[in-house]
Amino acid sequence: MSLSILINKRPWRLILATEAFSSLTNQFLQILLPWYILSSTDSILWTGIVGFCSLLPNVFSALFAGPLIDKIGRSKTMLICEVSQFVLLGAIPILIGFGVAKTYIVGIIILLVSCFDAPGKMARMALVPSFSRYGGVPINRTTGLLEAIDGSMTVAGPLISGGVIVWCGLRGAWNVSVLFCAVIVILCLTVFSNRKARVKRPIVSYREVFSFFKQDGILRKTILFTLPTFILGESWELLILPAYVYEHGFTSVYLGLLGGTFGLGAFLGALWFSKFSQRIQFSHLLTVNYMGYLLSVLVLYFKLPAWMVLMATMLCGLPFGAFMAMVNSIILVRTPLPLRSKMLALYTAATYLWESISVLGIAYCIFCCGLSQSLKLISGIFGILVIVSFCMWKQPLFVPDFTTEDKNQFTK
Repeated sequence: MSLSILINKRPWRLILATEAFSSLTNQFLQILLPWYILSSTDSILWTGIVGFCSLLPNVFSALFAGPLIDKIGRSKTMLICEVSQFVLLGAIPILIGFGVAKTYIVGIIILLVSCFDAPGKMARMALVPSFSRYGGVPINRTTGLLEAIDGSMTVAGPLISGGVIVWCGLRGAWNVSVLFCAVIVILCLTVFSNRKARVKRPIVSYREVFSFFKQDGILRKTILFTLPTFILGESWELLILPAYVYEHGFTSVYLGLLGGTFGLGAFLGALWFSKFSQRIQFSHLLTVNYMGYLLSVLVLYFKLPAWMVLMATMLCGLPFGAFMAMVNSIILVRTPLPLRSKMLALYTAATYLWESISVLGIAYCIFCCGLSQSLKLISGIFGILVIVSFCMWKQPLFVPDFTTEDKNQFTK
């Protein structure tokens, strides 16, 4: 039987579509949630607390999700998580309608929603190698396209969110977010109903996964140097940009534009990676990515004109999109299949831990010292990271090889 007959791109397209709507919903909420809390409480500290609630549970749920995916399967885990988030988010506009949407109640709901966020993302990412194999698409191209989708939704989500808030109000915006969740559930049902029979594989422990992580120097270096970027992960959209816009009297539309221009850069960077991934050296891209973070903070610190801030923000997104696509590809390619779900769990838990601590710390720093001093501190941190990454150029350069996994996919 020829290879072309075996190729089925429908599962691959489904996972891309699911990622698109999931990313759109997340980016929509990245604007809606902090704007709702700021409008309701006029407190950046409350905004940081609710942002912390949206992140911290993922640290623990990610670790729990690894064994869960191994036990019940990737498609079923993804479906359960998306249905649960749909039901929980659907409660918020109902509470607003009855006038009982207290800030702490919304915070509790967001905390519960976040418990299902990481497991759903991990299950979807764990499906990527199989669905790439079914579609005859190399993994690095799929991860590049997924990151490009995330980038494009980072453009569309904030713009749509800012416009919906202006035209439909906060309650209407929450209703739209619930509608997006309903579409995700339908897509997950389609994936689940068309799944293949599960293949039983040996169950490994976290100790075995961590031992493998310590032995693989490339994987270890990739993850350890990626983690500092999450200092500005969720903090950027949940705290820094809303605080900057709110402090300078801009509207939610400008907040959406800031998020959108960064997403446009990430979209273009990820597309570039999907085409030229074999020519990119890890340490070079790492340095450029750190420099992009540094530039994005400095343009806010010096209060440059709006058009310059938007232009610089888009440029900063370029290395981010390419870098995150590279990191995801390296993790999927270098991790053996039996270890993959738990490796994704450890990586996801570590990123959410960094983001949770950063959100709470930056919120407290802005509350005590103001936005300007907080931006100065963050720029100092990334300035040091740029210098450290430059030192890595003296070491043997690491150019990821994605061809081995792709060739082996069709012989398993």
